[in-house]
Amino acid sequence: MPKPPTKAQALAAALTARIIEGDLPPGAWLSPERQLAEEHDVDRSTVRRALQLLAEQKRVTLHPGVGAQVRTDEPVHRDAGDITRQVGSWRGFHVSAQRSGHEPYTEVTACLTQADVTLARWLGIPLGTEVLERARIQGLVGLYPVQTATTWVLMDIVEQIPVLREENTGPGGIYSRLAETGYEIQFEESVNCRLPRQDEQDTLAIDSDEPVLTTWRRAYDQNERIIEVTHRVVVGSRHELIYRYGASS
Repeated sequence: MPKPPTKAQALAAALTARIIEGDLPPGAWLSPERQLAEEHDVDRSTVRRALQLLAEQKRVTLHPGVGAQVRTDEPVHRDAGDITRQVGSWRGFHVSAQRSGHEPYTEVTACLTQADVTLARWLGIPLGTEVLERARIQGLVGLYPVQTATTWVLMDIVEQIPVLREENTGPGGIYSRLAETGYEIQFEESVNCRLPRQDEQDTLAIDSDEPVLTTWRRAYDQNERIIEVTHRVVVGSRHELIYRYGASS
């Protein structure tokens, strides 16, 4: 049975809710410690611990002797077209982050794995089929991680494009390598929202009550065959998804 939150964690969660809802907008100053203690019926040491938690979560900036101020960092704005648009050496998250005025980073690991029930369904392959897994943690330099993104690629594609096994697949990433090999890719994406699992809390440096967006994206080739699937877990407050489409289908 999970432990109940401490008073400091509960206060931090209450202040986080006010920040997310806009009651405490970017740049706003939180009430002084004494006032927060009175409003929430806690002692000042609890307030200080709660503010430290908010600072660790990159929600506020602590100014010694002055107070706590809601951070003014803008979230990454991701245009759906960034998936395929190459700018310089980058696509996807890096393009969106740079457009939002941030310096992005990506940590990559690649290994072979076997498809579990969920992955087999998304890729349309038998359970236990070997695939290449490319796991990434992506974030903003000097700030925080924004998302995890894990891609699974069919092995016959990997055999055609061996560089996909490497951490660095070259300018434009795997979609540029696919295009160079003659693949014409179309995407299908499913978006959902939930609370994070414990491993996601640890990786993304968030609390259990911070909503995350989850996306499953299939990549189809010109023959309508699914050749890779990507699963993303995105901190909702750190990333905004933007879609543009016409009025007629």
